[in-house]
Amino acid sequence: MAGETDLAALLESMHPVLREGEYVYALWPHGRPLEGGVEAAVREAEGLTVVLHRDEADRLGLEYDFVAAWITLQVHSALEAVGLTAAVSSALGAAGISCNVLAGFHHDHLLVPVADSAHAMEILTLLQRGVVLRSGMRADREAILALTAAAFSINPVTGLPVDGEPGEVGLLKELFECEGYLPGLSIVAELGGEIVGHVISTRGFVGDLPFLGLGPISVEPHLQRRGIGSALLRETARRAAASGEAGIALLGSTDYYPRFGYVPGTTVGVQPPEPAWGAHFQVLPLPGMPDAGTSDGGLGTFRYAEPFQRL
Repeated sequence: MAGETDLAALLESMHPVLREGEYVYALWPHGRPLEGGVEAAVREAEGLTVVLHRDEADRLGLEYDFVAAWITLQVHSALEAVGLTAAVSSALGAAGISCNVLAGFHHDHLLVPVADSAHAMEILTLLQRGVVLRSGMRADREAILALTAAAFSINPVTGLPVDGEPGEVGLLKELFECEGYLPGLSIVAELGGEIVGHVISTRGFVGDLPFLGLGPISVEPHLQRRGIGSALLRETARRAAASGEAGIALLGSTDYYPRFGYVPGTTVGVQPPEPAWGAHFQVLPLPGMPDAGTSDGGLGTFRYAEPFQRL
């Protein structure tokens, strides 16, 4: 059967599957007969590189550094197909995930750091739907503001249309221009060249400790509940952790946000700006977050970027 060559069809039907187990690259000892469960091999002038299960490498006494998860793209891609590996590696690279590609006769195979396997699967699933995550640019702002207006056009309490421009639109305009704006934490989801999701985090503080305040987050109404918002939240957390941030604070649903690791702020020593917010004020602790200690006030009270304080 001939392989698929159309890039759009390849992406739509690539169906990524995560294999069980952990895999490693190892240099096969020169002169040693090949043995064991080798999954792939590449011969170079410098020697023979093999890919195999980590347990098998340990059994054979092979040395390795990189420990990977193995993802197979189930689509039958033609060897002459153009663009699939570039699209995949670009999407994973934008998410900060390194990717080593092995091309078989029937399928392409990706080896990604084992710690990033779940995130890689999420990025690939979005890519299969045509969705790409990237940093927002100044040229995107008009589209982002229009998206935000659509996402907040219905009052979540009354279920009725909002009268006039939603307050989140004006807030976002100010956040883009304030001192607390962080370009790398304004993230868009793009589908077919159209911005369909956006999240922003801006500089806040807990006492003197730099912190992040998340929001607004917006998803095109007809595309909600399809994983775009979840992906934006996880990408925010990944970027924030990679930047050494202490944590992220938000005001939101106590049913939705805990699934992403958010906990009531007071449980980790971060007090809400308004005591009435209670458990709805939540914090995602990151590796850079110090211990709250034993003082009654914990780390202190959270302060959003200035535009929030004018609400």
